[in-house]
Amino acid sequence: MQIQQTSVKFFVEDASGVDDAAFIPVFHGWIREHRLGDRLLIDVADYRHVHHGPGVMLIGDQAHYAMDLAGGRLGLKYDRKRDAPGDPAAKLEEAFREALAAALAMEQEPVFGGRLRFRSDLAHVRVVSRLAASNGPEAFAALEPSLRAFSDRLYGGAALKPLDADPRAPLGVEIRALAAQPLLTLLARL
Repeated sequence: MQIQQTSVKFFVEDASGVDDAAFIPVFHGWIREHRLGDRLLIDVADYRHVHHGPGVMLIGDQAHYAMDLAGGRLGLKYDRKRDAPGDPAAKLEEAFREALAAALAMEQEPVFGGRLRFRSDLAHVRVVSRLAASNGPEAFAALEPSLRAFSDRLYGGAALKPLDADPRAPLGVEIRALAAQPLLTLLARL
């Protein structure tokens, strides 16, 4: 199976004390300071007015980053938007590396004073390109061996389950690790 346009979301542990307006200047700072390395970051879009929407987005050339509110759960989401189809293992590693690095950078932002933390034991992965992977049991079964090998290497074991049965939705999988680990530890494994 070849996949493309992979998306990964890590959820905030406790969003109750988080002022989502603070993500706007943080993302603008990431653009100015080239906080994510050589990524071409273009602009910030505020979609907080959309109920359970994309929240605050950092628009990039190859990918978007967002403090996403989908499903009513705040989390950092990485969406690769331009890439060729490829091996699932390589695509998963790239998407997780980018998402983990951004989540770690967000946790370290002084404006949050150490109060913003991401769950490391839960991630949602989606293959956004429906041409590469339709949503259904067959596509999940085809992707599962790659996801299992990747999650075993990253987490030392995890439960996998499909996110959505709607065939119109992108193929999505919830990865639930057996135990939480520091984001930096997970990033070092990639």
